[in-house]
Amino acid sequence: MRKVKIGFIPSHRVPFGEEWATEMRARCLAEMKKVPGLEVIVPDSSMTQNGTVRNLEEARKVVKLFKDQEVVGVILGGMTFGHETSAVGGVLAHLPKGTPVLHFATKGKVAADGTRPSDSWCGQFMITSAMKRREIVFEHIPTCFPEEPVFGEWVSRFVRACAAHQEFRGARIGQIGARPEDFESVWWDEASLQHDFNQTVVPVDLATVFMQLDETAADDPEVKRAAKEIAEGIEIPEAGRESVTTLARIEVTLRRLAEEKALDAMAVNCWEQVQTRYGICVCSVLGRLVDQGISCACEVDVYGAATMLAARGAGLDETAPHFIDWTALHPDRENVWLAWHCGNAPRSTCDADCRPCLMEHSILPLRPSWGTLEFREKTGPVSCCRLAEYDGWFTMFIGTGEVVDLPPKVRGSYGWVKVADVMDWEQKMVEHGIIHHGVMIHDPKVADALESFCKFNGIEVVRGA
Repeated sequence: MRKVKIGFIPSHRVPFGEEWATEMRARCLAEMKKVPGLEVIVPDSSMTQNGTVRNLEEARKVVKLFKDQEVVGVILGGMTFGHETSAVGGVLAHLPKGTPVLHFATKGKVAADGTRPSDSWCGQFMITSAMKRREIVFEHIPTCFPEEPVFGEWVSRFVRACAAHQEFRGARIGQIGARPEDFESVWWDEASLQHDFNQTVVPVDLATVFMQLDETAADDPEVKRAAKEIAEGIEIPEAGRESVTTLARIEVTLRRLAEEKALDAMAVNCWEQVQTRYGICVCSVLGRLVDQGISCACEVDVYGAATMLAARGAGLDETAPHFIDWTALHPDRENVWLAWHCGNAPRSTCDADCRPCLMEHSILPLRPSWGTLEFREKTGPVSCCRLAEYDGWFTMFIGTGEVVDLPPKVRGSYGWVKVADVMDWEQKMVEHGIIHHGVMIHDPKVADALESFCKFNGIEVVRGA
């Protein structure tokens, strides 16, 4: 599981209750430790008084701590009334622009003598207005005690959003070959990716890939290991067995290329040159690379690869995303649609009752074309998403549903997905120019995390019902 370094500012204002502030800090940290993937970076009592932040001198120490530890995001909490001058002006304003921020205020109490040690509900409005003035983008937890479920839910969502932010921003995406001539929908604007997200598209022509593939020997130890893994636990028709070594060779070639070019993801030309030259499809190879941590989109879909990066990060690297087509509506069931692609699904998504089968491509007429891995995906809740861009404006469609075990069986790798209102999805996708490719990940928490991720990155969110 990915560990995400998040800075925590326990903000306190003198003369509010010192003991109460210290207690709230401890209670917040106790609950944060329960959140998967979170590594809290927080000042302790050797750095600031009681480990809270109350003045500019302490704020300067905290800024250094956060920068030294390279925190990805910051949680700012009012332990008492809070001190916006140190918390916002002293810390947040000195961190890299665009650092994700999660804000909350703790609930207080009234003592027996009628005094109040906190008033954090009041102080939060000073803190949030200070962030608003500085155009600091933040999410807000409704005022609560840290033991209330809403606190842990929002912190978990924030950690996942920060992981997506970390995975997505500054990514290097390999453009492997030219896009299909008749797929103008997979165009991208490299300048917008650079300007908005500091991403780099690294072009690699297929001739380079083929040259390196031809130099990758069948008896290379990595190739032999990959071939053994490819063949384990799947059905392979006799006619397709000779293709396994070639599939292993191209897998090793692409993985080495990703290492050489420091690629975080690849958008790969997958037809028809590779079929014509080598008699294989790279579909199953891309699925294996996704399971190995390299997000791979088909048909040179650069925005699709970027979407996969965000989804993988929001899943804390625990679940492999599947690059899909939004393919068809179910012939009989309402609000059920087909998440499908030719045979590129990561094997980790296969249903336990389904045995994968290596097949020739079910649509492309070229033969031979071994290399699609066909199976039914596991059932359960999923998040679906897709990044789109028009005239420099980015939008992400996000929806949740459930993969259900329904007939009919479909060639390729697939899952029938039940949602609340598929026509709502259709209308919003059409209106916002969402193309035929999407990303599905078997993690329902990814959807909300991506919504926060989009807010931090200036991406418009469209949620499907």
